[in-house]
Amino acid sequence: MQCPSIPALGQKMSYNASTDFTPIVLLGITPNILIANVDAPAKNVKDLVAYMKQNPGKVTFGSAGNGSTQHLAYELFMHMAGTQALHIPYKGSSPVLVDLMAGHINYTFETMGAATPHIQSGKVIPMAQTRTKRSPAYPNVPTMEQLGYVGFEATAWYGLMGPAKLDPKIVDKINADVNTVLRKPEIQAKLAEVSAEDGGGTPAAFSKFITKDRNQWAKLAKDAKLQVALN
Repeated sequence: MQCPSIPALGQKMSYNASTDFTPIVLLGITPNILIANVDAPAKNVKDLVAYMKQNPGKVTFGSAGNGSTQHLAYELFMHMAGTQALHIPYKGSSPVLVDLMAGHINYTFETMGAATPHIQSGKVIPMAQTRTKRSPAYPNVPTMEQLGYVGFEATAWYGLMGPAKLDPKIVDKINADVNTVLRKPEIQAKLAEVSAEDGGGTPAAFSKFITKDRNQWAKLAKDAKLQVALN
């Protein structure tokens, strides 16, 4: 669910994601990973930032679309690095990855689940991951925080929500059942295949997670004067 970030980007919704739903349980968090075309001008974050500052407007970043988690990861990177590249929004991850591998764009932030097959085939180069802790799937790829971008966190996440004012007994029952399922080894294995991490927990913990995520993007929108057209 990405709705909590949208009002922070200057977009009006027909519903309020903060008040019109009841958080039940977090299903998983998927890190993004910064990947490069094999012929990109820089192969690590330090060199990339230096290149962008020396060659304004020459570096291209694709994303899965305006307002996507991949786009927000890009905007956070540009803001924290104090530089700018050319953002090219696509309609989904597949065309981004096709153009990245073909060399039509230089870089993208992509979810680990979508990027991993192409990293494993050697068609793209992993540069950094976007949670503050390293994913077990990529123990040798540094986080953006480890590279000096303190607090850098940009993820896709998935959760189960109910209607507003849902009976707490129902919330707790569903939460307990989902937590039981999430602990099953076969489910853990399936989640690991798409790099979904840290699912489960209480409704209160999920609500706190949503608030933190929303506040992060609201702060970025304010600090970077960011407004995004989502069409």
